[in-house]
Amino acid sequence: MARVSSGGMFSVYGRMTALSGRRDELINVLLDGFRAGGDGSGLLTYSINTVVDDPDAIWLTQLWIDKDAHDATTRSEPVAAVTRRLPQLLARQPEGLYGHAVHVHGQTAES
Repeated sequence: MARVSSGGMFSVYGRMTALSGRRDELINVLLDGFRAGGDGSGLLTYSINTVVDDPDAIWLTQLWIDKDAHDATTRSEPVAAVTRRLPQLLARQPEGLYGHAVHVHGQTAES
């Protein structure tokens, strides 16, 4: 398990709804954003999930070493440039929540 800062691992959960028929394009832009962040960004893992009963929606989850790593990466120009491509693909404003992981892969996260 990656080393956790005293602030604990930072979690991001979001739901995005693409314009009709553009979900795969939205997923590709999100993948571009993760690649733009680079390997040393502090992002431990992420998943992009389709929704069984909604062909235009996705759920996105991210786990970061801490909030500072998340903030630094998402504010970087390479990631911001990709993020600016998202609004033209969205049917509505994304919904999301932030949190701190308390248990990951059988281990209790530090707090």
